[in-house]
Amino acid sequence: MSESTRVKLRAFVLEKTESAIADLTDQTHLFENGLLKSVQVMDLILFVEEISGEEIDVEGLKPGAFKDIDTIIKNFCENRDRKSTRLNSSHTSTS
Repeated sequence: MSESTRVKLRAFVLEKTESAIADLTDQTHLFENGLLKSVQVMDLILFVEEISGEEIDVEGLKPGAFKDIDTIIKNFCENRDRKSTRLNSSHTSTS
């Protein structure tokens, strides 16, 4: 998983938050700590779809799927990175 994905997610949270935050980490609870409001969930989903390149099945979402940046990466971005790695390695092995 690229560090740039984490940087983009942190920037999104900082841009959207109305709370003062001194220390945003990848384990900071985004909604529980009031950094994001429930009305911003759709913005977050659309942003994650944009950076991951994959559509999110909103009907299949489980509570806590967007708990923190680490959880978002695990749930929505790692699969894309694994697919990319597999595709790249299959291209190099067939060359």
